[in-house]
Amino acid sequence: MLNSIDISNLESKINIEKDPFDHTVASNFLPEDVASKAEMEFEKFDQLVNSQNQRYEKLKSGFNDYSKLPSTIKKIIDVFYSNDFIRLLEKKFKIEGIEPDWKLTGGGMHQSFNGGHLKIHSDFLYKRKSKQRRVLNLLLYLNTEWKDKWKGSLELWDKDMKLCKKKISPKINNCVIFRTDKESNHGFPDPITCPVNVKRKSIAIYYYVKETNILPITIKKRKLFHAVWKKRPNVEEPVFADQNNFFKRLKNKFFFRFF
Repeated sequence: MLNSIDISNLESKINIEKDPFDHTVASNFLPEDVASKAEMEFEKFDQLVNSQNQRYEKLKSGFNDYSKLPSTIKKIIDVFYSNDFIRLLEKKFKIEGIEPDWKLTGGGMHQSFNGGHLKIHSDFLYKRKSKQRRVLNLLLYLNTEWKDKWKGSLELWDKDMKLCKKKISPKINNCVIFRTDKESNHGFPDPITCPVNVKRKSIAIYYYVKETNILPITIKKRKLFHAVWKKRPNVEEPVFADQNNFFKRLKNKFFFRFF
């Protein structure tokens, strides 16, 4: 089944758009039987654990132990982390030296339930004790029965948080890949209204490049090690990083981590 995934076929589906940041959206990304089998395995898998933050991520669970993933999901990740697929991403996004993250830090299997949401944010760019910088996110959705009226579409916002530039439905086999930096604002910020027996399911994997430094210690701003949550205009939101008090903003801007 996984042998039917032809990298050259995937290449034709990856077309980079620049607005609001480098990204590609593809429907029917994998062979239909592969996506369907992955969805079925996801539904039966019972080891996902709570990974939510009530203020920013509500009603969310996940699992990222690669060795224990369902077989088809593990093989999909094998394809996405293969040398051939990584070379394809380097070509399409014009990024050299892309590396996989087999620990699936922050990634793996994600699911959200009725009432769940993920507020708009830019992602962490560095893992602690690592010289890898995160450069790309890949999300593959696994929701055959999803109806857009339930909300849950991934939103891509401009860097100034003035406009939502694109919405991507989480329907099965939709895939989005996008550049990750401090201005790649995304999320599904409004509570989803799916039935209680339905889950919003996705596979999330991230790509890195290794930064070199002639010094034995690297210094980075603290805010680059965690998600930065963003407020939408004319919407009553929780207190986000862009609403922090003066000291907190000063800390994130000028305080550093050493690694």
